[in-house]
Amino acid sequence: MFDGFDMGDMGEGFFDPHTFGDGGPPPPPRTESHPLNVTLEDLFRGKKMRVRLVRSVICKHCKGIGGKKSVLRECFACGGRGVCMTSRQVAPGLFSQAQVVCATCSGSGKVVPDSHKCRKCKGTGTTDEKDAVEIHIEPGMRDGQKITLSGKGDQKPGQPPQDLVFVLHQEAHSTFTRTGDDLSVKAQIDLVEALCGFSRVLLKHLDGCLLEVSHNSGVIKPGDVLCISNKGMPQEKRSQNRGDLFIVLDIKFPDSNWKPDPALKSLLPNTNWPKPPQDDSSQTEIASGNPIPLEAYEIRMRKQSQQSRDTNYGYGPGFGYTQEPG
Repeated sequence: MFDGFDMGDMGEGFFDPHTFGDGGPPPPPRTESHPLNVTLEDLFRGKKMRVRLVRSVICKHCKGIGGKKSVLRECFACGGRGVCMTSRQVAPGLFSQAQVVCATCSGSGKVVPDSHKCRKCKGTGTTDEKDAVEIHIEPGMRDGQKITLSGKGDQKPGQPPQDLVFVLHQEAHSTFTRTGDDLSVKAQIDLVEALCGFSRVLLKHLDGCLLEVSHNSGVIKPGDVLCISNKGMPQEKRSQNRGDLFIVLDIKFPDSNWKPDPALKSLLPNTNWPKPPQDDSSQTEIASGNPIPLEAYEIRMRKQSQQSRDTNYGYGPGFGYTQEPG
């Protein structure tokens, strides 16, 4: 009868800590989670935020009883015990019993007749109250990290207050990208700076400080990256330790109207390109190229690729195709 049944599961379910009698410690406080939008600047510098909320608290008029104490009656659902027994199947033909808080009396074992319910809370034992909590965002915290405020959530009679949990949600940043404790940012330099070096304010950091960057150790090519140590995100609880800052450089070339001085060519290094192999039948053609924007090239390639797919799958001219043997 126990074919395919794990006896370990049976023991775990049958000897539940809330099975029979009073059994086991009370369950831990429940949690109430809320998203909290923050900026990358907030996570870099740290911030104190005050959040307003409405929560359920024990009714001050009836002290959470739901009515006058003198009219309390024993709960008919649990017999005044505050808990009910529930059964669950742990195997074919085998059930375990466990205690749960009575839903009728919320675990108090007493109920208030309808005619004598508290006018303030309507017999529920709780009322809504406006409150405000202060949240401390430490420098270096991460997207998705949780901040728990113990006992600041909703209250219910006979139960510990809920914990209030805020889940950090970092908004997308227009300039910086975070990866762990490191930061990445794009910056643009001129062609003369790429060839001859530079030393100037290149960007504004997350703390509002202007960052002056120097580079004089060689030619910079498009896509090169500068690494600045200890200028990334601070580490939580060790804010003096920081990650690195990576600056991805984009070179701004002169526009098409710029006419270089012939003397400039003599200052630049000569480049000797290897000659292509030729035979007696080779001919040389002269062609001139017209520069076009990168966006126009990408649009053209997408169109050609789509037309090729349409043709191969029979959506355009040349419906169907054949494959030669081999």
